[in-house]
Formats: sequence, structure tokens, C-alpha cells
Amino acid sequence: MKDQTLDNPALPALGVPTLYLWQLRYDLLAQLRNPAAAFFSVALPLIFLVTFSVIGSQGKDTMAYYAPATMGIAVVSGTLTNIAITFTYLREYGLLKRWRLLPAPRGALLASRISASALLSLLGVGVIAAYAVIVGGTTAIEPLAVLIAVPLLTITGSAMGLALTAVIPSENAAGPVANALALPLLMLSGGFFPLSSAPEWAQTAASFLPFGEGVALAIAGYNGTAVAGDYWTAAVSCALWTGIGIGVTTWRFSWTPRHRR
Repeated sequence: MKDQTLDNPALPALGVPTLYLWQLRYDLLAQLRNPAAAFFSVALPLIFLVTFSVIGSQGKDTMAYYAPATMGIAVVSGTLTNIAITFTYLREYGLLKRWRLLPAPRGALLASRISASALLSLLGVGVIAAYAVIVGGTTAIEPLAVLIAVPLLTITGSAMGLALTAVIPSENAAGPVANALALPLLMLSGGFFPLSSAPEWAQTAASFLPFGEGVALAIAGYNGTAVAGDYWTAAVSCALWTGIGIGVTTWRFSWTPRHRR
């Protein structure tokens, strides 16, 4: 039987941007209908925020810290963890290999999947911001800092997630490896508790980690303490770790399963 997809003139006629937007709609719907992805990107960070705000005893000060901190959790869960697990499964079950047979640019399909994960994490950020306003009466004093920090964290998390896919050996290891990397990074970056009471070495280490400067910029935006240097250090950290992620992905990324199926 003749493959109608390959003979369809409409698909090859689509430009890359149009194809990307066309595919993004379906990838985003797939993400929204994925209970695990929706839970870890939207529900779990909100649960953390509710828990921290209830346990905390400093009112708005507690919310002003944990609202941006849990935004970092939402972004990292929705990008690094989600992308690493999703693409490992797609690779091991042969779906990435089949993408190579489609009459469409693989880059557009890849970007669409990554963008869908990023948009889901941004939905989690929006839910957290709304909760902070409605329940805690807290908004960012310097919203520009938050509006810059969140995209920087999203870019870094996406690059790190794709790079992690390149080194995860199998689909069974995807979840444990992704969470084993994401959780310590978030803890040392101030996602779960303030680093002001942490040892000096932990505070120094946070400044060199992928998400430390981005989370710090978001927190500074809510507290109104962001300065020009915070923006620059967050941007430099994002550029550095994104470059590392792209480098690892270019070197090790595979479109074919590591284990024969």
C-alpha cells in the first residue's frame, strides 16, 4: 500500500515556522492530557507552595520567598525532568527514529516537543503567581526581574533536559536519573529553603549551579532587591549552562534506541 503521508503535498509545502506551530498544538494537547506531566509541572509545585506558606510563620515574607522559589521548581520539573523522561521514552520506543522518515524538518518536531514542555511549566508559574496574589496578597515588587528570570530558567532547563536525554541509558532509568539530578540542584539553588542559613560553601556552590542565579533573581524580584548585577549573572549563567547542554546534546544525542526493539 502506498504511503499517503509521503505523497501529501501539503506537508512538505509547509514552511518550518508554520510546521512548528502546527505541530505545537498537538504536542501541547498531549502534554496537557498527560497526568504525570501536568502533576509535576503544575500541581506539585503548587502543593509545595501551599505547604511552605502554611508552615511558615512570617506571613507575606514567607510567600514572597516561596512563590518565586516554587516557580523555579515548576520550571525545572516542566523542562529538565519532563523533557529528559519524554525524549528517552520516545527514543527507546523507536518514535524518534521514525521522525527521521517524515518529510519534515526534525528540528521543527524537536522544538515543538520542547516548547510544549516549556509552556506547560509556564502554566505552573502562572498558577503559583495567581495563588500568591489571591491567598497571600503578594506580588512581585520588581516584576521585570521575574519576567526575565523565568524564561532564563526555562531555556536552561530545556537545554539541560535534552542533554540529560543523551546520557540516560534506558527508559527505566529516565525517571530516577532525572529526579536524582533535579532535586539536589533545586535544593542547593534555594528552591526548598533559603540559603541564607546554609553553610558558606553551599551558597557559593549555588552561584555556579544551572538554576541558582535564576532562582535568586526571581526571589529578588519579589523582594524588590534586584540590582543590575543580578540580571547579568543570571543571563551569563543561563548562556553558560545552555551552551553546555547544547554541546552535550550535539555530541551524544541519539535518534535510535540504545537497546534493540
